[in-house]
Amino acid sequence: MVKKITFSPEANEKLKDIILYLVNEWSVKSAVKFIKILEDKLNHIEQFPLLYPVFNVESDIHFCVINKQITRYYRITDLNIEIITLFDSRSNPTSIKL
Repeated sequence: MVKKITFSPEANEKLKDIILYLVNEWSVKSAVKFIKILEDKLNHIEQFPLLYPVFNVESDIHFCVINKQITRYYRITDLNIEIITLFDSRSNPTSIKL
């Protein structure tokens, strides 16, 4: 059974920030391209949630590289797949809140 994907409030905020940054600093075309890649990866995670590497075994947190700047962290539960956060790889790695 395919599980529903949900976004945490933090993941929603990070996504908004990334899209606004792309629109303001690059172009709407760049933001649309990013959203398309994001949607493709979401569909892939929805179909094959265990395919991506485990980041934290105890919490069953996996990660998926969206592009060289952005990595998505998610948790698989009995009911859904929760996108926990999106992380900009140019940031300090100790700032990841999982």
